[in-house]
Amino acid sequence: MPSDAVGVPAISVAGVSKRYRVYARPIDRLVEVVSRRSRHRPYWALRDVSFDVARGEILGLVGRNGAGKTTLLRLLTGVTRPTSGVIDIRHRMAAILELGSGFHPEFTGRENVFLGGAVIGMDDDEIRRKYDAIVEFAELGPYMDMPFKTYSLGMQARLSFAVASSVDPEILIIDEALGAGDGAFIAKCFERIRQICDSGATVLFVSHNTYLVQRLCRRAIWLDQGRVVADGDPATIVRDYEALLRSVAQEEAMARNRGALERFEDAPALLDASASRRPQAAHRWGTGEVRFTSVEVLGPDRQPTTSVFSGERVQVRLRFDGHSADRDLALVVTVHREDGVVAATFDAREAGVAFGPIDGPGEAMLTLDPVLLGQGRYLVSPHLYRDAFGVVRPDDVLDFHDRMYELTVTRPGRPYDVAMEHPATWHVQSAGTHTPG
Repeated sequence: MPSDAVGVPAISVAGVSKRYRVYARPIDRLVEVVSRRSRHRPYWALRDVSFDVARGEILGLVGRNGAGKTTLLRLLTGVTRPTSGVIDIRHRMAAILELGSGFHPEFTGRENVFLGGAVIGMDDDEIRRKYDAIVEFAELGPYMDMPFKTYSLGMQARLSFAVASSVDPEILIIDEALGAGDGAFIAKCFERIRQICDSGATVLFVSHNTYLVQRLCRRAIWLDQGRVVADGDPATIVRDYEALLRSVAQEEAMARNRGALERFEDAPALLDASASRRPQAAHRWGTGEVRFTSVEVLGPDRQPTTSVFSGERVQVRLRFDGHSADRDLALVVTVHREDGVVAATFDAREAGVAFGPIDGPGEAMLTLDPVLLGQGRYLVSPHLYRDAFGVVRPDDVLDFHDRMYELTVTRPGRPYDVAMEHPATWHVQSAGTHTPG
């Protein structure tokens, strides 16, 4: 089938697994060869991983250290081969697997441009044609004759990215290369990646920076313990992944307050889910002394909704139940944009509303009239915590619903998203132009 056939993915990974042999001592490898008796234990870095990446797609890959991300990238770039399964790469690929990948620390920046370019498949003539553009992008002109080992991490990142992206790849793999750059460099990388994608190329972006994943990628895959945990919307993937990172403190707080949680019907499920670190339950945590029993976003007709027009009246109704003698409880609703940026935070204390003590069921209503959020998709996070000393510990969080509720804001006639719908007036003075009023 032709590589440019309609519907054919740029990258296809089907049932891929990778097993390594782990030896307790280096000599055990030799003993195993001589005795022909196993002296190792198998370690599966990847187990039955499958996914396709469409041409022109920007895919983010997240996961904890040891989740299998680096192993997967090594397989994709041909550094190592899978134990089982099939990987099909149909286009020319460039990869930045780590800062300075393919560079020699003793060589100068100039020499490493030619070395790194050769590693990713460029010949000398192509590198010479592109050398000036590479140096201009990296902004390292005065330093190109200095040894690469004397460069800071940010300078190494600049040169690494400049060389790898200059190959005009059909597939570009980036592994944490943007993490060491400054804001201006990251902005240039974004623009370069957009140019590559606009040309129809494919980008696989691996990072622990979940903000960049949400901002840059249209799709995300979460790896954990060598398996694909989730594949889909970056905002949802990041929400659940970040919640898993907090699971240890979550479990400790729940264990210390098991008695309070047992009052609620779904407490056993929450406790079991926390103990096993199931991602689907990790987006909610807290001690359980007081818990939200119902959270609803209401439209102008006071009916539950997930979509409103900018300028309409929107309410968030919070029903709760529990017992707490604290008088310094913070009742807060945070609204995140789809890319992870906090769009707005509403704290009852800032409105002069005291919350606590709590003894039994109750209801709180947050009203936005009108809603000034700009067109776009938002995720709503209500939470309740103690804030006696201005520092919130795990034991101080009573109930936190992390980006569990979706709200889409639209505006007729505007095809693009904006941060907010800010009230404004116009006055224009020009020949032939009249401003009413």
